[in-house]
Amino acid sequence: MNKKKLIGMAVACVTLGVVLAAVAGGCPPNDDAGVVFADASLEAVIRESIGIREGPIHAPNMRQLTMLDAYQKGISDLTGLEHATRVDMLDLGANEISDISPLANLTGLVDLNLGSNEISNVSPLANLTSLIDLNLGDNQIGDLSPLANLINLGVLDLRANQISDVSPLANLTNLRFLHLGDNQISDISPLANLTNLLLLRLGANQIDDIRPLVDNPGLGPGKIVDLRDNPLSEESINEHIPALQARGVTVEY
Repeated sequence: MNKKKLIGMAVACVTLGVVLAAVAGGCPPNDDAGVVFADASLEAVIRESIGIREGPIHAPNMRQLTMLDAYQKGISDLTGLEHATRVDMLDLGANEISDISPLANLTGLVDLNLGSNEISNVSPLANLTSLIDLNLGDNQIGDLSPLANLINLGVLDLRANQISDVSPLANLTNLRFLHLGDNQISDISPLANLTNLLLLRLGANQIDDIRPLVDNPGLGPGKIVDLRDNPLSEESINEHIPALQARGVTVEY
């Protein structure tokens, strides 16, 4: 068989492979194509982290990232970060981020800081079930339903948002530290099942009835509950808080 015929067969095989891949659900990823960043500040911090000062960054380079510290770097667009599929620690706090969709498939994330940004939609986090520590404080979040399946969370910071409904948190029973201060919460009954809580911050909300905390059997010696700046009812102040204190709970109110 001559060389020209061999080359033709090889090209045909490659073409067939691409067609089959497309039929199966899309074209295969092109690791040779350079990663496109829409935000120069994000690109700069990634270049520093992976040690590529100049030239294109390819998808395999992005897979070298296991952690990224991009705290307060003036980042507004996360495009390109979707290629960092092996990252497990990501600090994006104190930036100007509103769209977090590039994080949707970073399923290896364990520690994620998105505090002090401009985020309202957290649905891209719905499948990040490996998360243990999640900071979403000081954003514009109202709907917590995308977090309902993040059952491995141990630390969750949701302070200073626009939250009124905490029912999506009811099954996050591994939570040890939960910060819900400075929101619009009045009904805390979904928290009655969070029996592993060590620290619960509920200050600056609209809570009057804290009976669900008394109903939480996990709240006992050494646990801390912050209820400051709430319109607590007389029953909560005169009955429920003393009941918690009698169990060894430190109640701040």
